[in-house]
Amino acid sequence: MTPASLRRLVAKGEGPLLEFKRSTGELREAMEALCGMLNGVGRGRVLFGVSDKGDVIGQAVSDSTLRDVANAARRIEPAAQVKTTVLKIRPGVAVLLIETAAHADGPF
Repeated sequence: MTPASLRRLVAKGEGPLLEFKRSTGELREAMEALCGMLNGVGRGRVLFGVSDKGDVIGQAVSDSTLRDVANAARRIEPAAQVKTTVLKIRPGVAVLLIETAAHADGPF
């Protein structure tokens, strides 16, 4: 995803398929939102590093951050396909995109 496509995605605002979180400090809430999306439309996205108002603020993303997200995603039952993408916005700061799609019947 390019910076321009990130801006276009954020400009659409939150909705049934997209949730914004300021940081992975809200990881639990993000996973709950993903489960809700899976139960609703069967897919969805969460952007970490974006405020509720749609301001792209970014966050530091380390290997530990990515492990924490992967571990949280593995706890979704039944298993869902989860893709994580790091979108660098400036040195040391990125937006973390989590996308998911169901490949099993829920509820999740």
